[in-house]
Amino acid sequence: MSSIMKTKYKMNNIISALLVLMVSVLSYSCDDDANLNPAIDVMVSENTDLNINSGKPNDLIIAEGNDLQDVKTVTFRALSAPEENIVDVVFNPVLNSKLAIMFNVPFDETKGSEFGAQVVTITNKDGDVITHDFNLIQPEPTIGVFSPERPKANETVSISGEWFQNVISVSFAGSLVDYTIISSTEISIVVPDGTVLGSDVTIVTDGGEVTAFLDIDIGYNLYLVADFDGGGLRPNNNWITYGDAGPLDYVTGGPSGTFAQFQWLGDNSNGYNGCQSDATETMVVESDPEKVMFLIDVNCNGKIGSVAEFLIVDRDGGNWAFRHEFTEDGWHTIETPVAAFGANYDPENQGSGDVDPTQINQVKVTIAEWGANPSTVQFDNIRFHGFY
Repeated sequence: MSSIMKTKYKMNNIISALLVLMVSVLSYSCDDDANLNPAIDVMVSENTDLNINSGKPNDLIIAEGNDLQDVKTVTFRALSAPEENIVDVVFNPVLNSKLAIMFNVPFDETKGSEFGAQVVTITNKDGDVITHDFNLIQPEPTIGVFSPERPKANETVSISGEWFQNVISVSFAGSLVDYTIISSTEISIVVPDGTVLGSDVTIVTDGGEVTAFLDIDIGYNLYLVADFDGGGLRPNNNWITYGDAGPLDYVTGGPSGTFAQFQWLGDNSNGYNGCQSDATETMVVESDPEKVMFLIDVNCNGKIGSVAEFLIVDRDGGNWAFRHEFTEDGWHTIETPVAAFGANYDPENQGSGDVDPTQINQVKVTIAEWGANPSTVQFDNIRFHGFY
C-alpha cells in the first residue's frame, strides 16, 4: 500500500471513528449488554505518518472494534518488560462507545515503559479482557541546553534534552566521542583535548538523530577583521591604497583561501605608502591593551628584507604602529598585544600611552621605504583576540 493510500486510509478511519463515537455515545446505553463479545480490530494514530497499530508517546489513538462500551481500564506493557511493568492509560469515558475508544499513548519510565512491541489490555466493567498488539515508536531525540553553555577543552559538559534512550553514538565536530548516559534526558561528554572552535554535537538513537551547536570557551573572544573570503567585520575587499603604494591585489591560494598582496615598487615621492580597510564601527569589547592580541598571517613572497608596519587606528584618528621585518620566506603568524603598538605612526614610541582597544575601528598595512626594494607583503586573516 502506498504512503498516500495509507494516509487516506488512516484519515478515513479517524473521521469514521469520530462519527461513530458521536452517534454511538448517544445510543449505546439503550443496547442489551447481555451478549457482549468485545474485540479490537485496529488502532489508528492521529500521526498519519505512522502505520496502523503503532504510535509515539502522547499520540492520540482511536481503537476501533465491537462491544467496547463500559471500558474500565486500558494498560500498556512492553513485551520485553516484566509482567508487573504495567502502565495505566488515563482516558475520558465520555469518549468511549461500543465501537471505539480514544486515549493517548502513555510513557512512564518509572513504571517500566519501553519502546518496541507492546500488549495493550482493555478491560470492561464486567471483567471482559481484550488484548491487542501495538508498536511503541521512539521519538527523535531533542537537545535543550548545554551546561556549561561554553565549556573549555577537557571539560565535562552536560547535554539536556529528551528521548535519550537507546543511544547509538554521540559525536563532536564530526568525530565520535565517549559519552555517559545519566538518564533519558541527560548525557554528558568531555570536550576533546585541543578544541579551539565550537562545533556541532550530534546524538544518534534508535529514534533518529539531533544536532546542536556547542560553543567553546577558548579564553578569549575572537574578532575577525577580514579574511578576504567574505568573512569578518570588514568583509568587503574594498581596501584602498595611498601615497607611494604599488599595486594591491586579491590572490587565491593563501593559507585559507584568498589573501591580499600589497607591493611597494620603489617610488618615494611622498615618503610614505599604505593600504587600509574602511573605518566604521569599533571592533573589540575588551579594554585592557595587554590582554587584546593583534594577529595577522603574513608572507613576503620571496622579498626577504621587506619591512611591514601594521597600523591600528582609533576613533579619534590616532595611528598606532607595529613593525615586522621579513627575515625568511613563507607564511607565518604575527601575534602581539596591542600595547606593543607605538603612538603617532612610530613603532618605537612606547612612552605616549597605549591605544584603547575598544576604540579601534580600522587597520592599515604599510611598507617601510627603507627596506627591500621592491617589497611585497602578503597578508590574510586579520583578527583580534580579546582575553577575559
